[in-house]
Order: sequence, then C-alpha cells, then structure tokens
Amino acid sequence: MDFLSTLILTGYLGIYLCLLQQPVRFPLRRFVWITIFGGVYLFVSDHLFRFFSFDSPVGRAMALMIGQQPFGYSGQGRLMGSAFNPNYACYLLILALAFLSVELLNAVRTGHRRTMLLSLALLPILDLAIYETESRAGIVIMILIHLLFLFKLSRRVFVPVLTLSVLAAPFVYQWMPRTGSTELSFDKRVAIWKNSLHIFFDNPLFGTTSFGFREDYIALTGRMIPHAHDLFLAVLSTSGMFCFLFFIAVVGVSVYNLIRLQRSSSGRSYTAELFLFALPTLILYGLMDFPLSSPQIMIIVLAMTGYWIRYTARVRHLVDMRHPLRLILRRHLTRRRRKEATSVESFKNLL
Repeated sequence: MDFLSTLILTGYLGIYLCLLQQPVRFPLRRFVWITIFGGVYLFVSDHLFRFFSFDSPVGRAMALMIGQQPFGYSGQGRLMGSAFNPNYACYLLILALAFLSVELLNAVRTGHRRTMLLSLALLPILDLAIYETESRAGIVIMILIHLLFLFKLSRRVFVPVLTLSVLAAPFVYQWMPRTGSTELSFDKRVAIWKNSLHIFFDNPLFGTTSFGFREDYIALTGRMIPHAHDLFLAVLSTSGMFCFLFFIAVVGVSVYNLIRLQRSSSGRSYTAELFLFALPTLILYGLMDFPLSSPQIMIIVLAMTGYWIRYTARVRHLVDMRHPLRLILRRHLTRRRRKEATSVESFKNLL
C-alpha cells in the first residue's frame, strides 16, 4: 500500500512539474475552458443517463461510454455525472463556475460579446447542476462566488445585493436541499473529525498514507470511512506532522501572495482575478470534505497550482524590475554571501 501511494504521488508530481515548466504546451485559457465545459458535461451526462437503466446491457454500455457509474455508486437522485460521487461532482462544478464568472467579468469589461453570451448561457446550467448535487456547502460557495462577481463588477450593485442576501439567509436555508438532515450530517462529520485526530495521534510523524486511513478507521470504529472529510485533518492524518506543517506554510504563502496581488495594480488582471475566484474554493469546500482524495479533482487542482506558482514568480520578477534599487541590493547581498562563504571555506582549508 505504501508503494502504491508513492506511485500516485510520483505521478502527481510529474503532472505538476510538466504544467509548471511547460505552460506553452497547455495554455491557462485552454485549461479554464476545458474545466468549464467539463462542468457542463457533468450536468449533461447525468441527465442523459437518466434515459437508460443501469441494470440493462444498453444502460451499462452507455454508462461506460459517458463515464456514469463505471466504478462509483448510485447518487440516490443527486447529480454526480461522470464524477465518483455527488460531492466530488459539486467541487468540479464550483471550479467551473469560478472560472466562468471570471470569463464573464472579463467579457463585460472588454466588451467581448461572444464570450459574454456564451458565459450567460452556461451560467444557469452550472448553477442548476450545483443545486442538483444537493451539497449544502457547495450551494453556499456558489452564492459567495456570485457575490464576489458583483463586488468586482460594481460596488453600487454589490452593497444592496449583499444586504438583501443577509436578510434572506433564513429563507435561502429553507430553500436548500436536505436541510432536514443538516444537524445529523454535521454530527457525523464531527465524529469523523474526532476519530481522524485519534488516528493522527497513533501515527504522528508520517501518517497512515492515503490507503492506510481506511484500514485504521475500520480498526478503530468498525465503520468504513475513506478519508477525514476535512482537508486539513486529511493531510494531518494521512501524511503526518511534517507534511502538515509544509502544507500550512504553502497555504499561508499563497494567501499572502493572493492578498498582496489584489492590493497591487495587477489585481484587476484576468489571471489575478481567476486565482482570486478559484483558489479560496479549495479551502472553503475542504472545511467540510476532502475532494483532493479524488484523482479526477487532484489533477485539476495540481494544474491550477502549477499555473499559480508560475504566475506569482513572474509577478515577483516584474516587481523587482520596477524597483531597480531593490534588484541591485538583492544581487549585492547574494554576491556578498558568496564571498563570505568562499572566505570561510578558504580559512578552513588553511587550518
């Protein structure tokens, strides 16, 4: 199991490095639209499969062709499309909605009519798809994405809409699906989180690995739970303290760069706003689930991370170019450290 986990991590690393070092072969805009149409495909494939029965040979053949339930399980009326389960489908749809919102925002500003019409046509499809997954966290994030879109588009429109949204929050909650089981669902989540912490304390240094968590959870509770249903607890329990601290550092640096980017002059650029809409969704949705346990989602998130790291490095380089004194000082300090290191090494050789 440890060997299989290592193979998966190696494959993930290869995808990340490929997209980080060779972005020209797969441009960011193409990645964005593939993700958007992937979200639309989740909706279309799910509704298309409803015309067939999974019990019939034709239904099984159709399911295999469109990616509907080849290895997953029945969504019990909830939309899941070609994803493994409705919650995973919901996060893919959230990413698609975040990307589409930025495309629409950019089209409105630049007056690109075709992109505007296409975005307006696809937007209700993604909204309806998120609602049909019946993920309450997903619906809340969907509303937040729309509010962020209005904030970026017009502050005058945003303030009254935000006020109305706060006042209508009780009615929105009643409109959301599965509200009657919210308390029971949350209690189950809390129990899983407590047991995940218990598993971490049994494996504090290196965790259980992604494959070992399920076995440890069964040994502890007698129930089969595949992951911790929380992004931070999942990293902590499956990868241990060292990886968790590294993960927190990466998240902290990314949050700092994202805030700094929004405060700079480039904060209104297409790429900066794309990451502003998309990156926080991973943390928000990760508070109640662990979507990265799905390779289908992990590959997309790794691609987005590769573009993000490359973009922040480029912005940092441009900032240095705009401040030549800072660049000269950095080069001077680097040369000075090298000279000091050489002097110390020479002194050691004399001794």
